[in-house]
Amino acid sequence: MKNVKVFRYLAYAIEILLLFVLGSTPSLLPTIYGATPCLLLALSLTIAVFEPPVESMIFGIACGVLTDLGFSNSIGTFTIGLAIVCFALGFCANNFISANFLNVMITAVVVVSALLSIHFVFAILIKGYDDASSYFVNHYISRIVQTILCTAVLYFVNNFIFSTLNEER
Repeated sequence: MKNVKVFRYLAYAIEILLLFVLGSTPSLLPTIYGATPCLLLALSLTIAVFEPPVESMIFGIACGVLTDLGFSNSIGTFTIGLAIVCFALGFCANNFISANFLNVMITAVVVVSALLSIHFVFAILIKGYDDASSYFVNHYISRIVQTILCTAVLYFVNNFIFSTLNEER
């Protein structure tokens, strides 16, 4: 039955690579107010609710590294943030809360808003760009909403992967 877990993790890895290519290819995704969704951020949250804490953290780090490289060519905000969040979410989902759609969406609203706001502070605000508040409203709020909507879709995809490739069936 260990092969089932290997195939599930392989499916997640393929999904990570596919969404990284999809998200980093220019003009492939439609932009709304000059922003596209952070697909890997949404993906890491949906993986974390189905997997144990350590595995969730590993997938969170993988998604965080690729997201950081896609945003700024440096590793930092998303790597550290997703490592912590995915470990905590995996722990809570395995011990305290159920991995249902409502809980995932509430978590997505909080985590996506927090991580993208932290990224805004470090990437835009601290560097002292002019009209930073307008940039946040026009670009980051759109990115937050799009990422939350993508989380809803990816929840059902990863729920299918987990329920199909689960050794406890």
